[in-house]
Amino acid sequence: MEAHSAKTGILISCYYKKSVKGENIIRQHAFACQLSGSLLVRDGKDTALFNPGDFRFNVRNKLARFIKQPAGEQPFRSISLQFDEDVLREFAKEQELRADAKMQPAPSIRLKKHPLLQNFMDSLQHSMAYFESGNRELVKLKLKEALLVLLQVHPELKNILFDFDPPGKINLKAFMEQNFRYNLSVERLAYLTGRSISGFKRDFFKEYGSTPAKWLQEKRLTEAHYLLTDKRMRVTEVYADLGFEDLSHFSFVFKKRFGLSPAALKKHRNTK
Repeated sequence: MEAHSAKTGILISCYYKKSVKGENIIRQHAFACQLSGSLLVRDGKDTALFNPGDFRFNVRNKLARFIKQPAGEQPFRSISLQFDEDVLREFAKEQELRADAKMQPAPSIRLKKHPLLQNFMDSLQHSMAYFESGNRELVKLKLKEALLVLLQVHPELKNILFDFDPPGKINLKAFMEQNFRYNLSVERLAYLTGRSISGFKRDFFKEYGSTPAKWLQEKRLTEAHYLLTDKRMRVTEVYADLGFEDLSHFSFVFKKRFGLSPAALKKHRNTK
């Protein structure tokens, strides 16, 4: 279960079963507190674990997989504030703030356990009823209060929060090798690598001699074969980890490529 405060920027998440969030790209900057259970964040390079009482800041336009894990009878619960660009631009203008350095942060930044952050989150939980009415101005005031608190505890976040530039052009091969597991459109891949769609396709073909769709499927299937045979992972874990849309599609393309379905391959390996 996920409950928005009138879909205006304040979100309470609650899960009683382990859940892998389907959204691979972080759409908006967010300030969050883990209330119970834990959150595992993987970005293809690093892993971060957030437990009850931990604060985090999620960075816009970053790719990550979020695994939400209850703890025994305790559900996964978190509360977060999500900052859309309009609020950030308005706040930056009011406070005369601007980014003056480029940062390359992780998708989820661990914040200090600070009394200001704790007091803010405590007050937010006690006043949630005020925001359920759908009053956008009330929510906007709370978001701006959160920004003031965040910047007092972590002033360096200024260079992330108020950097409104689109992603700059980056090394395409390094990006693809790290992020091939994510199910992203060509348009989104082009944007994240700092290219037009035509420029992305042109640079991709120069690098790989193939189209993005063909290369991604082959790369994912090769990795799937490795995870099933060498790592002994379950079929359901593999298809979800590698960005396939559903299990039946994964089984179909895997059998077409290797001659055996994933389940048949696992059974064959286990009999050896």
